[in-house]
Amino acid sequence: MVPARSRFHGDERPLASAVLERVVLCEPEAMDVFFNFFYDRVYAHVVNLLRDPILGQDLTQDIFLRLHRTVKQLDPQRDPSGWVFTIATNVIRDYWRSREHQRGERELIVEDQEQLKATHPDPDVQSVMEKDEELQAVWTALQSLRKADREVILLRNYEELPTAQIADMLEIAPEAVRQRHSRAVARLGKLFREFDTSGSMES
Repeated sequence: MVPARSRFHGDERPLASAVLERVVLCEPEAMDVFFNFFYDRVYAHVVNLLRDPILGQDLTQDIFLRLHRTVKQLDPQRDPSGWVFTIATNVIRDYWRSREHQRGERELIVEDQEQLKATHPDPDVQSVMEKDEELQAVWTALQSLRKADREVILLRNYEELPTAQIADMLEIAPEAVRQRHSRAVARLGKLFREFDTSGSMES
């Protein structure tokens, strides 16, 4: 099973190349369209990985500042999602390597389940999860995975990025992505069954 998906995964059409050409030129209106199109996706991805909405806001701002500085690298003839999430991944990994993170890091334990259940970055998904115990169990299980497992599941199943693109982002071979994803899904399934049947992690 995979986590509940946000409203931006509906029938929304990708940005037209004409808009992206204007983005490369840093035209203000086009930049607004571009950032509005990706903001919810990037913020949700960051919060899903970090499990901290406040920190997620800060890092999302950092990501969009970096996107703005490097926007001339954008290829208007290609879907920019891979480029956007490559930068997002780099910013998140920079944070994970930082002293600030290493000082404050701790893995969530059983007593933190209410915090895990409390937030989803998309309020529409959160409202559905509050009424669906199975989705809540999936979300809780996802948040309990280690960082590398959450990362590959979110990129592959939540953002639906191709394996080759994820391999470039994570700087590993495509086969390594497939293996990591397979193991992560197996761990997610095990945790889901534990949360779904008992409501708590088994020791």
